[in-house]
Amino acid sequence: MAHAENAAAPLSPPTLPTLVALDWVITVAGVAVVAIVGVRRLGIGRPDPLAAAPVRVHTLREDAVLVAVLAYLFAVLVLSGLTGIVADKNGAVRVGLVVNIGAQLTGIAACLWIASRRFAGGMRTFFVGSHDGNRVSGWMTASTATIVALAFCPLVHELTVWTIVCLDPTFVLTPHATIRALQEGGLSFAVVVALWIGAAVIAPVAEELFFRGILQNALVNLTQSRGAAIALAAVTFGVVHASQPDTMVALVFLGVLLGYAYERTGSLTVPIAIHAAFNLKTLVWDALGRTLA
Repeated sequence: MAHAENAAAPLSPPTLPTLVALDWVITVAGVAVVAIVGVRRLGIGRPDPLAAAPVRVHTLREDAVLVAVLAYLFAVLVLSGLTGIVADKNGAVRVGLVVNIGAQLTGIAACLWIASRRFAGGMRTFFVGSHDGNRVSGWMTASTATIVALAFCPLVHELTVWTIVCLDPTFVLTPHATIRALQEGGLSFAVVVALWIGAAVIAPVAEELFFRGILQNALVNLTQSRGAAIALAAVTFGVVHASQPDTMVALVFLGVLLGYAYERTGSLTVPIAIHAAFNLKTLVWDALGRTLA
C-alpha cells in the first residue's frame, strides 16, 4: 500500500509541519543507516551481502506460481459474484473488504499448501528457513530495512510524482482505495478497524507469502541468481499496483528491500514485519493528517 499524501490528490489531508519534521527525522536516520552499513561492508571486505545467505531447499517453479495466482483470482471471481450491489457507504466498503480480504486469505491458504509440499521441512522451512541463523542478526536486518524503506520510499514516490506532473500536468493522483475510504469518512467503527487490519496485517502477510515466499523462490530456481530473482519479484510487485502509477517505482524499491531482507535472513517473518510497518506508517500519517489539521 503506497504512501498517499500529495496536494494533487483530491482527498489528501493537509501536510502538517509535525509530520514533515518526523519525515525528515526518518530520512536522516535512513541516510545514516545506509552510510553505516556501506562503510561496514567495505570494512569487512565482503562486497556480496548475499554470499553467506541461508539456502532454502525446495522445488518451486512456474506451476507453483500459477496455482497461487489462480487460487487468488478464483476467490475474487466467486466472492464478487456472491456479493450484491449496495447503496450505503458502509455496505459498499464492506463488499470490498469481503472480496479483498477473502481473496487474500485464499491466497495465503494456497501459498501455505504449496509450501507444505514443495519445501524440504514443510511450512517451518518456508517461514523461518532451514538454518541455525542468529535471531538478533535477522531482526537487525529487519530494523535496518524498515528504516531505509520508511526513509526513501516516500522520496522515490515524490520524485515519481514530480516527473509525472512535469510530463502530464493534467494527471490526477488517486489515493489507495483504503486511504480513500478512510478519508471520505462516514464509516462505522467496525469497518474502520477492518480496513486497518486488512492493510496492516492481512495484506502484508498475503503479499509476502506470494511475492517473496512463492514467486521469488521460484525465480531463484529458474534464474539461478538471487539478485535477478529479487529484482524480478520486485518489478512484478510494482507492476501489480499499476492502478496507482505514481507508486510503482517506490514499490519496486520497497520490493527490492523486502526481497533482500528475505534472502539475507531466510525468514519470511522479516519482510512481513517490514511490509506491515510500511503500511502502518501510511495509515498513521493519514489519520494524523486528518485529525490534527
